[in-house]
Amino acid sequence: MSPRPRPLGASLPDTPATRTIAGVLTAALLGSILAPARKLGPDQGRVRDSFPFSHYPMFSARRKDHYWVTHLLGITADGQQRPLHYSYAGTGGLNAVRRQLRRRVNDGEGKRLARRAARRLASREHAEDRDIVEVHVVKGRYLIEPFMRGAGEEEFTSRLRVKGRAAVPGRGDASGRGDVPGRGDASSRSADEEVAR
Repeated sequence: MSPRPRPLGASLPDTPATRTIAGVLTAALLGSILAPARKLGPDQGRVRDSFPFSHYPMFSARRKDHYWVTHLLGITADGQQRPLHYSYAGTGGLNAVRRQLRRRVNDGEGKRLARRAARRLASREHAEDRDIVEVHVVKGRYLIEPFMRGAGEEEFTSRLRVKGRAAVPGRGDASGRGDVPGRGDASSRSADEEVAR
C-alpha cells in the first residue's frame, strides 16, 4: 500500500498518529474555551474571573440602562451647547482625564475646573470653538439604549447637573453680560444646578 499524498501546505505527514495529536490539541483548545461556562451557574457572583479561563464579564455582565459621565460643555452666545474636547479639562488620554475630572468634581472642584478649561479654550483659539463664550462642567445621565440606536441627544440625555461654570476670558458669557468683574460673571453663579432635559 502506498503512503497517502501529503495535502498542499501540510508540514506533517497525514498519519493516524498526527491525526490523534491534532484531535487531542483541538479538544484541549475547545475545552479551555468552554471551561468558563461552568462559572455561569447560580453561584456566579462568588466565582473569581481570571484570564485566560474567563467568561468575559466586560461583555457578558448585565448593564444598567443609563451611564453617568462628567464632561465639559461649551455654551455659545445664543445659548446653544455642545460637548468640548476633553483636552480642555486635563492632559493625558480620554479615560484618564475622565477619571480625574469625575474625581475632582466629586471633591467639589467643579468651579475651579471650569475656570481652567475656559482659560485653556481662550488660549488655544481652535476655529471650531471660537463661538464658545462659557464653559460648563457637567455631570450627565445618559440612556444607553437610545444612544446605541442613534437617537438624538435630547432623547438619550436624561439629566445634566452643572457642577461649575466660567466665562471664556475675552468673550463674555451666554447671557450677554460680558466678563466684566462685579457684574455677575459666570464664575460667581452657584454650581450644581439641575438643567431640565
